[in-house]
This record gives sequence, structure tokens and C-alpha cells, in this order.
Amino acid sequence: MSFKPLALATFLTLVLLGMVSDFPKDVYLIAQGQHLMQSTSINLNHNDLSQPLVLTIKALNGANIKGEIYLNGQVIKTLQGNTTEVNLSNYLSRGNYGILITGMYYPSQSSVSITLDGNGTQVSQQTGKTGLLKQQINLEVQ
Repeated sequence: MSFKPLALATFLTLVLLGMVSDFPKDVYLIAQGQHLMQSTSINLNHNDLSQPLVLTIKALNGANIKGEIYLNGQVIKTLQGNTTEVNLSNYLSRGNYGILITGMYYPSQSSVSITLDGNGTQVSQQTGKTGLLKQQINLEVQ
């Protein structure tokens, strides 16, 4: 594919996104060039799932987030506003799971905190200053 069609497709995508979203247009320009993803792997004991395993996504410094939480490719929660929580214990049993957290936050100079808190488990990640949220958590429940 030559550069011109790709540039045109990118431009039209940005225009369409700007028309259907209440996000500032500069967020899409920032997010378009970012492809970084943080990844964490966690092993859990199946017995730990008898207690809540809470995933919390929180925008800091007055920021707002728009996005989704995916579990093995299926959306389980929509991110909107500044804080979202979901109890993952309701979705898990023995096996391997991929949790993908994607979205955008504004203002892009802010940061987002992601915590996973449960019986014997506490993991925390933070991202910031890009406007783009892309976090992967790999869970193995034994």
C-alpha cells in the first residue's frame, strides 16, 4: 500500500471520529501515533476467586476515560468517566485469560492508574501523558 491512500484513510478516520465523539480532536492525533502496551502476567489460585478480584481503572488529576475492558476478546465493561470497577471473580474459573484495557483519556497530559486487588493479589500499573490507554493483563487460574 502506498503512503497516500494510508494517509487519506488515517485522515478520514480522524475526521469521522471527531464527528461522533465528545473527545477533543487532539486526543485522536496523539493516540494515532502511539502503539505502546504495558503487559503483566499473574498466576492465581482458583480458591482465591471465592473473594472479589476487583479491577479498577481510574483517571487521575480530573481526567476522563472512554474505552472498553475485554476478557478473551469479549467486552465485559465500558469505561466512561474517571473511575470504573469490575469484579473479575464473576468471570473466571480455571484456565488462561487475557484482559485487555483499551481507550483514550483526556486531557492527554494526565495519567491513568490500573489496579487489580483480591485475596493475596495486588497489582498496580500506571500510564500517562499519551492520551492512549492500552494495558494487557494475562491471568492464569490454577
